[in-house]
Amino acid sequence: MSSLAFALRCLRDPRRIGAIAPASKALAQTIAKEVRRADPGVLIEVGAGTGAITRALAAGGLASDRFVVIERDPDFARLLRRNFPALEVLNRCASSVNSLVVDALSVVTLVSSLPLMSMPKAEARQSVEAMLALITRQPGSRLIQYTYAAPHLQPFKSVPPGWRWRRVASVWINLPPATVWSLEPVAHMAPHAY
Repeated sequence: MSSLAFALRCLRDPRRIGAIAPASKALAQTIAKEVRRADPGVLIEVGAGTGAITRALAAGGLASDRFVVIERDPDFARLLRRNFPALEVLNRCASSVNSLVVDALSVVTLVSSLPLMSMPKAEARQSVEAMLALITRQPGSRLIQYTYAAPHLQPFKSVPPGWRWRRVASVWINLPPATVWSLEPVAHMAPHAY
């Protein structure tokens, strides 16, 4: 059912999908592994689509009350609620993610499946600003974003001072090939980061 839902949504509005197939198991596992690299704190997934990445994240054993899913498309949101009944699934735009109430001392791991490079520019800018507002107000937080662009192209350039992108991995067996990035405070970055 999720493949059919993905195909129908892609036909309706391809600029908001950004891919020709749901995320592969390999991509989902790469993202889940990166999430588990450190305590995720509160895990928030935006642009969950059919739930390919949600499934891998939910398998990580994080308590369901620490995992929130945001999906703008109402059909996808209904599919996600049906497939992940224990999770809180919010049917809203990613540009509202900074309005979520999170304890001031909680770390947030924000996983974005938003097709930032193919979305309408104003919508992408608003979503990026909201994601940055959330992670910069929560100490020790990070944003994990994947792209289908060339592996050296960062998801977006406008990062706050003291923050830097780290390329996590390229997943060549995804359709299309994807690169996973982590936006982190410089103080928290691994020595090999760039």
